[in-house]
Amino acid sequence: MKLELHHEKSKIISLHKGIKFLGFRNFYYFRLLKKSNVEQIKENLILWVKLDENDLDARLEGWKAHAYYSNSYNLVKKLNL
Repeated sequence: MKLELHHEKSKIISLHKGIKFLGFRNFYYFRLLKKSNVEQIKENLILWVKLDENDLDARLEGWKAHAYYSNSYNLVKKLNL
């Protein structure tokens, strides 16, 4: 196939720093939510309190479904969701 990596766009990094991809920081043995996503949900929770119960539940379920694919049990427990 003779594929080549672009020398400016490609770089080799260590996995101990994590690779940001699809809203997660992926490490070798585990996956965490990006810090910006965690801060965003904290800000959104304050705004979402004003919504009716059904709409709030739908939004929270969507976020928890995303968080399910990461190692974020303690975060979800801490946010009391």
